[in-house]
Amino acid sequence: MIIPARGRSIISVYSVSDSYDSHRIRFLLKTKNISSVDVIEVDPLSPPEDLIHINPYHTTPTVVDRDLALYGTTVITEYLDERYPHPPLMPPDPVTRAKLRLYTYRIEKDWLTYVPTLENGTMDEKKIAIEELTAKLNSSVELFSETKFFLSDDMTLVDTCLAPFLWRLEHYGLDWEELPKAIRTYAHMIFRKESFKQSVSEQEREMRFDF
Repeated sequence: MIIPARGRSIISVYSVSDSYDSHRIRFLLKTKNISSVDVIEVDPLSPPEDLIHINPYHTTPTVVDRDLALYGTTVITEYLDERYPHPPLMPPDPVTRAKLRLYTYRIEKDWLTYVPTLENGTMDEKKIAIEELTAKLNSSVELFSETKFFLSDDMTLVDTCLAPFLWRLEHYGLDWEELPKAIRTYAHMIFRKESFKQSVSEQEREMRFDF
């Protein structure tokens, strides 16, 4: 497949400005301090021809790095961490790395699965989702209180997965002040990072008013 040449940067990111998955990749790129990035805003209802050409699913985020096109958020995150190793966002030993990948998988299955309902469900569906998600977050408080970052003394890909999700909780209708203090403290610590601030789009900035 020939990747369309845009001629403006090393990496092109097809992104939706208020999409969780897109935000996750934008935050990772800022954390890696990769400056040569062209963020291409996409209307998900009318994807550009470039995106249709390189991604058979026409989904975002899609990343083009020179002649390589990647889609699938997990595929992209792991590629970027290996392709741009500084700062490393996964530990070197395979056992700890596997544990963190497992927690990312559980986060995706236990928490992120509510995102489609919270964004597009009926009022009743959203109410149930808010109640269930709040209960699950409340029961996981110890995961946020043992170390500075999520189950690690150093920032990892799990944190780049979590932070854009936590940023959206108030917007989704959860009572932020009723969440455990450990979760809010962790989230505020990430939100204050310059890399996170730079990753937030104008639409996403309107989701919170305390940062």
